[in-house]
Amino acid sequence: MREKINSFLSFISEFILDLTPSTPFAYLLYLLIITLVSLALIFYLARKTKKNNNKKEEPQKKEITIDHLLQIASNPKSTLKDLLSALVMFNEMFSVSSDVKKSLALFKKVLNHKNRNKALFDYFHGNILPKNLQYKDELDKIEKEALNKS
Repeated sequence: MREKINSFLSFISEFILDLTPSTPFAYLLYLLIITLVSLALIFYLARKTKKNNNKKEEPQKKEITIDHLLQIASNPKSTLKDLLSALVMFNEMFSVSSDVKKSLALFKKVLNHKNRNKALFDYFHGNILPKNLQYKDELDKIEKEALNKS
């Protein structure tokens, strides 16, 4: 067994030695070719990854509207995290006065969603309600209906 391993290693070492050039000029030429091939490969891969990165960096930014938030609230598969982020986005980007009908519909759908939780009501009552005091009666009504639905 040891003899087979030694003969295999001998074969590999002789094969590697056969690949190396035998004269100094051939060795320099060999190094030059290896260097040029390596540089060409590096530049090719750098260009290819640069093109891929440019494609990834240029996604078109969608402007979020109340309709997008309504779609999230209407989707029965939306998670608590999705619903809470919809409320946060609404609070940061919109107000009830911008579109009263759609805003109230959004709150109804979010607060009556099957995946609702106390966190939604806390955020609604703590952040959205104080920001939109002129609609306090309608917002309180929506919140009470949702709480009574439990």
